Amino acid sequence: MKNSDIELLDETMTMPLKKNNKKKKKLRKWTYFLIIIPLIIGGLVAYKIISDKKEEERLLKEKETIEKIKSHYNQYVKTNVKTNLLIKNSDKYEESGSVYSDVSLELDDIEIKLDTKYFKIKNSDYYIEFSTVDKSDELKKDNRYKEYIPFNENIITKDEFTMYLDDKEIYTFKKSMEFPIIIKNYEGKYYVEYDDMLVSIKKEDVEKTEKHENTTKKNQAKITTLAYHKVYDTDEKCTDPYICIKKASFDQEMKYLKDNNYMTLTMDELYMYLKGNLQVEKAVVLTFDDGYLTKSMIEVMEKYDLLGTLFIITSSFNDYSKFKSDNIFIQSHTDNLHRNYVCSGGSQGGAILCASEKAIKEDLEKSIEKLGTNPVALAFPFYDYNDKAIKVLKEVGFKMSFIGRAGQMGRATPNKTDVYKIPRMTVWEQSIMSFNKWKSYL
Repeated sequence: MKNSDIELLDETMTMPLKKNNKKKKKLRKWTYFLIIIPLIIGGLVAYKIISDKKEEERLLKEKETIEKIKSHYNQYVKTNVKTNLLIKNSDKYEESGSVYSDVSLELDDIEIKLDTKYFKIKNSDYYIEFSTVDKSDELKKDNRYKEYIPFNENIITKDEFTMYLDDKEIYTFKKSMEFPIIIKNYEGKYYVEYDDMLVSIKKEDVEKTEKHENTTKKNQAKITTLAYHKVYDTDEKCTDPYICIKKASFDQEMKYLKDNNYMTLTMDELYMYLKGNLQVEKAVVLTFDDGYLTKSMIEVMEKYDLLGTLFIITSSFNDYSKFKSDNIFIQSHTDNLHRNYVCSGGSQGGAILCASEKAIKEDLEKSIEKLGTNPVALAFPFYDYNDKAIKVLKEVGFKMSFIGRAGQMGRATPNKTDVYKIPRMTVWEQSIMSFNKWKSYL
């Protein structure tokens, strides 16, 4: 056979094979298509599902983060740990001090975002990390100090100092500051205003003081302490004309004080005033002795929101709850030394005059224990006292005491009057004579 014939034969024989191969290839292509396309589609679907899930998780995580930040944010918050005070410098937050745990703060109004890390403290340049505070109720600030007259003198602190509120550490600052003095060097501290609060700074943290014109108001030259006893209403009886005053007369007097903006001092305020630590423009001191017929007195004091001190004979009462009032502070009138005409001398021969130092000390300690208050001031029964009694008072812890006689003007002078011999002007129905005379005592 010729070569050409052989080639023709080969070609003829392989034609079915080539056709079969083409069919197989075509089949394989469709097989690949039918397998791969679903895989691709499945992959895309899976990718979409995974992507959506990741996006959902991301959004959920962002929501949780924002909710976490929001859970700490409120207009009023309280620190849950001691933490840093931060100052914002460009885009950086730099430490500039610290705030102690359990300190109430007011925050600026802000929009909570995902990248919020710090809250800004209102009325200041300071920031605090959000997680270091918890939501709190509104801080009730005592603004009574705003009635005091600041001194025309400022303190300049050291480069690092600590600030206290009611003897509790609240802030430490790492820079020197200057403040007008509100209460001057009382018990080793200067009291100043910060964030609408009266706070203290220890003398050891003060670099120096400097004269500064903070006010044109003048400190009151003298202060009157009024001594009341029994205040009775129309349905009550009061048989002693020398210590009784009608509720209507007492109301008229207290209304006058309120209408004319008199500040009624607490015992601590009076002590600071007499020691030259505190200045007031227009003030008076209201005291009440014994503890009898106090209901009407307390009602009137609360009506006009005036403050007074009640000196109680503790042996005469078993229940002190009836004296409880935000307007009345309780101090001692001795426990069982309110007995007259048992000693020689004095106004009425009060028992304290001839009692031994031991007996006086035991009596006062018993009175303090019954009252459950810190001893600040004592009113001598019947205004009777001597050096021995004053000596024991100091030993027990009283910072001052009241004497006085009926008819005296009851005025005390800062840095001059002995704080253990503070005079009082006794007020009763017959001593008033006229409302104008009572006003002249002030």
